[in-house]
Amino acid sequence: MMVAGEVTSGNVKDVEWDENYFKFCTFSGLDVSGHVVASDFNRCTFESVYWYWGLFTQTNFIDCSFVDCTFAGSSFSDVRFVACNLSNCKFIKDNLDGSCDFEDTVAYGCSITNCIGFNLPEVRS
Repeated sequence: MMVAGEVTSGNVKDVEWDENYFKFCTFSGLDVSGHVVASDFNRCTFESVYWYWGLFTQTNFIDCSFVDCTFAGSSFSDVRFVACNLSNCKFIKDNLDGSCDFEDTVAYGCSITNCIGFNLPEVRS
């Protein structure tokens, strides 16, 4: 578990992405390749993150903010974005022409501004 931590290029290698819980954390200036991410992120901020071939599975993003982030060829399987803000983010193809995948993923009550490739119908009650 990580509470109110900051993850940067200097300490990103120490992060356990699978089966973890992050609250009030900031992830900034990262360049990440791969990793299985099956964790919960609560009120976290992602700024200027570049993630190549991320495998996000059953990941929960609750009240998180994504600003100027790029996900290339990443898979979002059974992921929940709840009350998140996404601004100036890109979900693009990888160098093998593979798109980001959003199988069984939902965005609920999110604010999505100036993002490309976030191909989810937004769900609201």
